[in-house]
Amino acid sequence: MHALVRMMRPRVMPFLFYALFFFSGSAGLGYQMVWSRMIAIGLGQEMPAVLAVIAAFMGGMALGACTLDGAIARSRRPGCWYGWLEIFIGAGGFLSAALIPLANHTALRLIGLEPSPLRHWAVAFISTFLVLLPATAAMGATLPAMERFVASLTGNGRCVGAVYSANTLGAVVGTLGGAFVILPSLGLSRGVWLLAAVNALCGVAALLLAARTTMSARTAHAEPPRPDSGEFAGADSAVRAPLRPSRLGLTVFATGLLGIGFEAVGVRVLSQVLENTVYTFAAVLAVFLSGTSIGAVLYQLFGRRSNPQWLLTDLLCAVSLACMLGVMATAQAQVFYDRCRAALGDSKLGVLAAEMTVASAVLLMPAIFMGATFSHLVQAARRKDGGVGQAAALNTFGGALASVLFGVFLLPLIGSKWTLVLISFGYLMLLPRVTGWRWGFLAAPVVLTFALPANLQVIRLGPGGHVVEYREGVTATVAVVEDANGDRVLRVDNRFQMGGTAAAAAEYRHAHIPLLLHPTSKRALFLGLGTGITFGAASLYPNLQSDGVELVPEILEVMPEFEPYNFSPGRQARLRLFAADARRFVCTVDSNYDVIVADLFHPAHDGAGSLYTLEHFQAVRERLAPGGLFCQWLPLHQLDEDVLRLITRTFLEAFPNAQAWLLRFNVDAPVIGLVGTVGRPHYSTQWVEHRLNHSQLESELKKLALADSIRLFGNLLAGPTDLRAFAGDAPLNTDDQPRVTFGAPRFAYRATATPYGRLLELLKFSLRDPREVLGLDSSGDANQFAGRLTKYITARDAYLNGLVDEAEGRQPRAIDRFVESARLSDDFTSGYAQCLSLASVLARTKPAEARALLERLVEAQPSRPVAREMLERLFPK
Repeated sequence: MHALVRMMRPRVMPFLFYALFFFSGSAGLGYQMVWSRMIAIGLGQEMPAVLAVIAAFMGGMALGACTLDGAIARSRRPGCWYGWLEIFIGAGGFLSAALIPLANHTALRLIGLEPSPLRHWAVAFISTFLVLLPATAAMGATLPAMERFVASLTGNGRCVGAVYSANTLGAVVGTLGGAFVILPSLGLSRGVWLLAAVNALCGVAALLLAARTTMSARTAHAEPPRPDSGEFAGADSAVRAPLRPSRLGLTVFATGLLGIGFEAVGVRVLSQVLENTVYTFAAVLAVFLSGTSIGAVLYQLFGRRSNPQWLLTDLLCAVSLACMLGVMATAQAQVFYDRCRAALGDSKLGVLAAEMTVASAVLLMPAIFMGATFSHLVQAARRKDGGVGQAAALNTFGGALASVLFGVFLLPLIGSKWTLVLISFGYLMLLPRVTGWRWGFLAAPVVLTFALPANLQVIRLGPGGHVVEYREGVTATVAVVEDANGDRVLRVDNRFQMGGTAAAAAEYRHAHIPLLLHPTSKRALFLGLGTGITFGAASLYPNLQSDGVELVPEILEVMPEFEPYNFSPGRQARLRLFAADARRFVCTVDSNYDVIVADLFHPAHDGAGSLYTLEHFQAVRERLAPGGLFCQWLPLHQLDEDVLRLITRTFLEAFPNAQAWLLRFNVDAPVIGLVGTVGRPHYSTQWVEHRLNHSQLESELKKLALADSIRLFGNLLAGPTDLRAFAGDAPLNTDDQPRVTFGAPRFAYRATATPYGRLLELLKFSLRDPREVLGLDSSGDANQFAGRLTKYITARDAYLNGLVDEAEGRQPRAIDRFVESARLSDDFTSGYAQCLSLASVLARTKPAEARALLERLVEAQPSRPVAREMLERLFPK
């Protein structure tokens, strides 16, 4: 390699360093993705913790760029500085895999259960800032080091655009490669180690190249700036902006603030349109970074050809206009995305292309002009000694504050539309001067404001539907939608339906089944509340104190819209509501619970996968009182078989005696609950009947077909042996190997997938003898009860298979299964009722078939008179 370097002409050397900075950028964004996930797992998904990670990452970079800028600028060996900085980043990255979990543990203890927002943010920020500071500070200093070195190899010393473009282009590769390849394959810790190795290799290569590169005499002997010269005195005359040093610094800071603010708010709006998975964020971020890279390289190529006195004005006007056009594009994003999905298909690549296409319509053009503006401003702020670190630090510091200003304060206050408009106008406020035809350029964004829709609400409404409540919150957008029948549903970020009044019966069962399975529950915890219908059902148990935890505060605010279905949980003395991250709550609460119920967390939703990890299940187990019970409901219609197997395998690792229970008997949106207990459960033949000493509870349970033990235990699907056979050798889902996060989106992309495929697979492992699983004794009554229950379960499985046949158009076969279910069990009535409904419909058009069906039904279950009476009424002799 030494001989090769000596043979290279000096003009080749900058491109080698561009390549190194490309790989450095890919590692840098990879770190950001990994670190944000590692810290969110430990500190939670609440906004104070999320903002703390962003502020700590960008704040560390700003600090490094600012404090090391002078030393790098004065050095005659900036290439060596760059090489050692890369090695230092690698060392810090390698150690972060071990340090972040320790910092998370300490921070959780300091944050506590119910911290104030200030305390929450401060502890999260300080712990994150300190543990990441060595690596992030070195990252921030790499830009001034690289610029200082490469500038010495160019003829005019002008290279900010090229350096920044190479780095951000690498960040694009790091974003997509990290999300689609590195993290799914290696996990978090090994992913960090790989990124650290990339930094170390870049550092070693830079040291070897720098050692054989001679600084130009002009740069090597440049005098350092005088102490009274000011931060930006002596800006490069080739691109000097018509601004005083203080105004130039303010502009650099403000463009960082506005640029990241536009990205953050734009991503929030797009989250209501796109799939909102881990891959969605990577796709949108890659588009934004691609734009900044394109803009930077365009400035490098053509910036000198423009009139330097007007270039800044033109760029700021262009950014403002592009932002306003991006706001207009968001109003049509849903229509555009639907068309892209229809054209590109449901494959991972097709969905990625559709998401990036829509994101490009909103973000790409603004990002291009942002990249060019950043390059121009930093180049203009370059001192005679080559220092650009202070300008980069100001821009990065502005970006660190953007999420707080726009995401926390302005977005909930004035909405996404006016926040984006304000950002667009913010660029116009930075204009140094405007004359002549440029007044028209300035007026264009203002005129476009009147073409915008009244708001940027992205809500799918059916015929006759309308929005009852709409709130753009700090973490999500929440809407209550009412259809033409008066039924209400809760939508989070448009795409995720979190329950509704039409499905109230199913939501009640979410609470009743686990609460009934515990003999004497005194304290219960509900993780994920949604409409509050499930949580409110706990108020029917007279001696039960319940805590409910919901991540999104706006969901708690709209909960009254679902009264009286939810029993008004906010006004129930025995129900307490907490706005908190479920994982953080479980780790910090000092109480033990008899029953813990976890809601249906959409596994493909970015962040939800951490609620299915082994570490979380183990933490829940530690919060169970002796004899306690944990129920994790799973949406089978939102999972593929591989993800279901690994969740089941992970649950069994924490709860070896786990069981699976059906929520209800349907195939359009089947749900099961994985129930884990501390110790083996033991039930009796009168388990439910002995509990019905409260009239309101008994009345509600009868409506839900849960008022007797046969019907409660008839929901039992599989025992631990059956679940182990189903799970097989599936891998575990852990904090370090978040396989659900990266695997679940595969199924979410498949618009044509059947919702019942996983249920059919589970039915193959359905238990045949429930005696051992329920821990029944060997008495005669228990044996008789077990026989009835076995028939009930067999009939239930036949009925569910009949529903699948019916859904797939095999009506005769479906009828055979329904009749068979009626024959198998006198207690199971769903198949019998289904046949009666079919006979009633057939009687109008196919009376002979209706009569034959009723005759079969009478023969299958002669003790039940309804079919005979219908037969005599419809077909009198």
